[in-house]
Amino acid sequence: MQAGRLWIDDIPIPEPGPGEVLVATKACGICGSDLHAVQHTQSFIATSREVGGGFKLTTDEPVVLGHEFCAEVVEFGQGVSSHYRAGDLVCSMPVLLRSEMVGLGYSDIAPGGFAEYMVLTERLLNKVPEGVDANTAALTEPLSVGLHAVNKASLHPEDQVLVVGCGPVGLAITAVLSMRGFEVVASDFSPGRRALAEQLGAHTTIDPSIRDPLAEMQWSEDGHTVIFECVGVKGMIDRLFATAPRQSRIVVVGVCLEMDAARPLIAINKELSMQYVLGYTPAEFSETLTLLGSGRLNVEGLVTDQVALDEVATAFTRLGDPNTDGKILVVP
Repeated sequence: MQAGRLWIDDIPIPEPGPGEVLVATKACGICGSDLHAVQHTQSFIATSREVGGGFKLTTDEPVVLGHEFCAEVVEFGQGVSSHYRAGDLVCSMPVLLRSEMVGLGYSDIAPGGFAEYMVLTERLLNKVPEGVDANTAALTEPLSVGLHAVNKASLHPEDQVLVVGCGPVGLAITAVLSMRGFEVVASDFSPGRRALAEQLGAHTTIDPSIRDPLAEMQWSEDGHTVIFECVGVKGMIDRLFATAPRQSRIVVVGVCLEMDAARPLIAINKELSMQYVLGYTPAEFSETLTLLGSGRLNVEGLVTDQVALDEVATAFTRLGDPNTDGKILVVP
């Protein structure tokens, strides 16, 4: 990908350095951040440079996207332990721990998961539990985002929760909330995505074009209403300010790349709380994969399609508008 253009190319198979392994990608999900990188490349680069390095797109050069992956171990670099063997299925946080950290999927130094081969840092590898296939294991990264968002919300058993937006992130949050025993209200314009939310445990789903879930339902005004904003479009935060009950807590997970405006006086008058979240911790990543292995985390129906490399551009177009898709996996 470069300057909003996607194409297929042949590149050399990367060589694993010290403490690294060469892996063959088995499945890699298309993330909303990948869509942003293609649709808003220059804004994405400018914002990433302003924030500074790391797991962001900071280069104008071509990059191989893909950071939600499961892969098979192929070869080993120097100094790799005997803990892993060729043929093992593994997942990893999408970074290489080198002298300067490399964010896989957004770097021109090493390819991401939309390549047949990648290199990974052994210290970050997680072996896929027995009985978990590559397609399911590839959900570890996006589900970790959901787990992290729920953890950052610091929920109490009596909290009422609303998930605004049932794209992959909203669906991941719904699955985690349901696993933890919360009755989830989920809102989305797409009937297909509302159906997916119900499959993943949503108690109630609402079409916001017909009724506003915050205006028409009974919500707590004593600090026990928690709203997960998973849309990331301009004006959404201000709308939530206007419609949220007093003392609500708003957890912002959706990524808006545009300059936005919201009226602080409304939030002040209502004493609203805001929490912005990003990514996950290494412990949360490992925990998510363990939960998938145990079967406790329901992901039924979350993967709605698989595509080959020559179908990626079409899949990006499909995901550019709300539709019935959940997670689309690329199988290089």
